[in-house]
Amino acid sequence: MEIREAKLEDLEDIYRIEISSFEDPYPYGLLKAFLYHPGAYLVVLKDNRIIGYSIGIIRFGNLGHIVSIAVDKDYRRKGVGSKLLDETIRRLVNMGAKMIRIEVRESNIAAKNLYKKFGFIEKEKIERYYPNGEAAIVMFLDAVKYLQR
Repeated sequence: MEIREAKLEDLEDIYRIEISSFEDPYPYGLLKAFLYHPGAYLVVLKDNRIIGYSIGIIRFGNLGHIVSIAVDKDYRRKGVGSKLLDETIRRLVNMGAKMIRIEVRESNIAAKNLYKKFGFIEKEKIERYYPNGEAAIVMFLDAVKYLQR
């Protein structure tokens, strides 16, 4: 497995993973726009095929924000998401992040458990965050403590 920065030519594969992973996927144009935003936009490759991606940005100087992370359904529960999340956190910290934020559907138990395993803590709930009316749980990670583990 290789993790590297995303490139423009990766967008078709990123979008394929996005639409197969989320009920209300980000539009192709927004995924493309993030390529030009400072941050950690990463892809995971296995046998030269993109099997996952993450988008992390820096906000307000020292707040990392993981905007999206997804793994191709054929590669879930095999450690790909964990490696991608770890690398995204490390790159955001190298860019100055002290805390890292992520939003997750209230019903997405598997994702919440993964983030908790990494040290993310549930801090707030945003009612009706998603188009179907579902709430989002906002989780934060003390990035400095994470690197000291």
